[in-house]
Amino acid sequence: MHKGFPVKSRAMKARSAMLLAGAALGAGIAPHAAFAADAVEQAAEGSAPSSAEIIVTANRREERAQDVPISITAITAESIRERGLTQLQDLQASVPSLVVGPNGQASRDVMSPSIRGQSASFQGSPAVVVYMNEVPLPSAITLSGQGGPGSFVDLQNVQVLAGAQGTLFGRNTTGGAILLTPARPTDRLEGHVQGGFGNYSMTELEAVLNLPISDKVKLRLVGASRDRDGFTHDVQWNKDRDDTHWRMARLGLLIEPTDGISNYTMAYYGKSHSNGSGSIARSFNTDYFVGLATRPVPIGGGISYPLGALVPTYNFCGAGTGPADCSYYTNLIDKQKALGIRQTAHGVDDFAKIESWGVNNTTDIELTPGLKLRNIVSYAELKSYYSNDQDGTIAPIYNTGTTVESRTAPRDWYKQFTEELQFQGTALEDKLTYTVGGFYYKQSPRGTMESYSINVCALQTEAGCSIGKSQIAVTNESKALYAQASLDFGALTPSLDRLRLTAGYRYTWDTVDGTTASWSYVKLPNGTPLATNCSWKQGSVTNPLVDCAFGAKLKSSSPNWTFGLDYRPNRNIMVYAKVTRGYKAGGFNSYAVYDNTRTFGPETVTDYEAGFKSDFNVGGMTGRLNVNGFWLDYKNIQRAAGDYNRTTNGNGAITLNNASAEIKGIEVEAMIRPVEQVELGGNYSHLNAKYKSFKFDSNSGVWDCTAQSISSPKVFAGADMTCRPLQYLSPNILSVYGRFSLPMPENVGQLSLFVSYNWTDKQPTAPFSTETFPDGTVNEPGVLLPSYGLLNANLDWKNVMGAPVDVSLFATNITKKNYLISNTGVFQTIGAQTVMYGEPRMFGVRLKYSFGGE
Repeated sequence: MHKGFPVKSRAMKARSAMLLAGAALGAGIAPHAAFAADAVEQAAEGSAPSSAEIIVTANRREERAQDVPISITAITAESIRERGLTQLQDLQASVPSLVVGPNGQASRDVMSPSIRGQSASFQGSPAVVVYMNEVPLPSAITLSGQGGPGSFVDLQNVQVLAGAQGTLFGRNTTGGAILLTPARPTDRLEGHVQGGFGNYSMTELEAVLNLPISDKVKLRLVGASRDRDGFTHDVQWNKDRDDTHWRMARLGLLIEPTDGISNYTMAYYGKSHSNGSGSIARSFNTDYFVGLATRPVPIGGGISYPLGALVPTYNFCGAGTGPADCSYYTNLIDKQKALGIRQTAHGVDDFAKIESWGVNNTTDIELTPGLKLRNIVSYAELKSYYSNDQDGTIAPIYNTGTTVESRTAPRDWYKQFTEELQFQGTALEDKLTYTVGGFYYKQSPRGTMESYSINVCALQTEAGCSIGKSQIAVTNESKALYAQASLDFGALTPSLDRLRLTAGYRYTWDTVDGTTASWSYVKLPNGTPLATNCSWKQGSVTNPLVDCAFGAKLKSSSPNWTFGLDYRPNRNIMVYAKVTRGYKAGGFNSYAVYDNTRTFGPETVTDYEAGFKSDFNVGGMTGRLNVNGFWLDYKNIQRAAGDYNRTTNGNGAITLNNASAEIKGIEVEAMIRPVEQVELGGNYSHLNAKYKSFKFDSNSGVWDCTAQSISSPKVFAGADMTCRPLQYLSPNILSVYGRFSLPMPENVGQLSLFVSYNWTDKQPTAPFSTETFPDGTVNEPGVLLPSYGLLNANLDWKNVMGAPVDVSLFATNITKKNYLISNTGVFQTIGAQTVMYGEPRMFGVRLKYSFGGE
């Protein structure tokens, strides 16, 4: 309890406790027992915060969510279950300004989070880092994924922190952090077993056992599995894509040898496999194909053409040898249209496998009553294999994982080590709190990683196409020192009590070190090998691992800082304002075709934010209203583009690093309980973003803001993209929910209904392209994902007939909404457009048996 708030009567205590219990909403989301009578009684008696309050660690120490002067959405374990959150994708629209999706990558295993328009960049570090037990999950390089399957099982809460978090948190980020907090061992013998069944042959199993081995040693064991058939059928391979099969296990060991010392070890393992993602073909750019076919192409450059050096043209659609006939490609699109959105016909037998495991240890030692030492050390590994038919048809236009070696050669295989040492203290009668520490992070290759692909081959089968092969290895290392403190000015004079200053500073040193070798080779249909060519330079080579290899290292450093004021005029209102500088490290460009583009620099953001948090009681109706506004000054933005070297005929990519933008918006989270049995709430965010400057020189030419149609000449020098929208940003996100508790006799149980509607606005997904040019001609179809809304519901019957059994009926996407979650965005560069659709209506039942406890 805050020492500056004397309570004069038991009635006032009880009323305040009612409002405090609403903190379980966690800035907008509450468990079903948020206003339980026992919680009110505990708080009224001045005891420790009740179990109904959600405690967050946004400042790396335990605090109530309403006491933290930043934008934070905290979701309790009960709400995780109630909302059916089983993966990162499910958080979309439940959190203001949050978008989660594949980001143009043809894999559902990629669930890249973006907050306030800050997203992962191509080959770069994530802008929003996902943490498990205060440790960043290992991240892939070739795909923008973090961690493995089963991360949402048996969590105490999920915390989503919006805005730059570079001062206190491990990896430097410009967008925010998502904190997954696993349930820790308790001092009770308890646990549960839960099973679930649903459509698409869905089966779930979850088991939790908490063992108090002694009063000093406690153990928690967790295991879970999920299987579900795919909802997109591949008629070419007679397989269901978009299926789910994963297993996970977690162990938590808490040792408290003496008062003031705590040692918590958590180990986890997760493994998944599937038949890959059901990409749906939308269109082919046949004009692009004809253009390729009508000009000679020298050897090299990494784009396929029939039989390598034997044929000097691409020969698409028969062009170059006669009248162009692209009916092969248009017929494939017609076939896909006839199949609909839940069937496809791929030329590649897609698959995906992920294996992830890790162990971390947190040691807390109370050195003195006001000073604690914390040490957090971790080791983790992530390995993934996959292949994707990214053009969505049997044509060999845009395929990855095209050889049998792809099933045994990992695409990403990394190990990660972190070490963090902290001193946390209080002084001046708890008016001053501070944290000082250092952080070390290193992610490096665990073994050899290889990829095989076919890009833009004019043949109708893979036989005879040029196959691209590459080996990439990237090491990211980060070191940081930091300090942050909060001072209540009541320590200086009583007249300034409850006015608090927070200031923090962090300095980070980053090193990225990458190597790559990338080449293409062709075999005749009879298997006879032809020339091997480097993808980024001209000429045939005999030893591609050496002749086609290059590497680069980038060192960067930057200060991060935060400065803020907050004030509580009374116990239930807090107003705050802060400014934070965030920084995200640069990276290695494995697709570079110039020596000076093999690395790209860091990006920065200065985040200005102001808002208020409030609890209220009006006419017996309790509620909450949290509002904040922000303005982001975003500089040196990392944006990927295609690149071409005219000297070597090398085709590749570049990550630009010179754009600047401003993003501003407002976020609202609210809840009200008009009567005890009804709770209504939701959140809303509105964002407005624009580039202030985005100009660059293009080696391959682009259609910039001056282009009026597809016939406009491409711009090379001084291309201006300032008019383009920022990608992976939805201007409006709305989520509303209602929770209704139905009166029932005590020996029958508790029945409640939870209904939510989540709406996400349209979303640009390309850094340069728009759907159409000003004159209406097509530019890059599908890059603006349409808006959509999803209706979900969950009916709970707890303690069925007085037994320790809970039954839940759930349904998601009740209205069977067909909505897009991804678009490849390579219509102009590869010549194909594919999309991925979100999940259809899912429904089922979960049964849970609990034992032990109080």
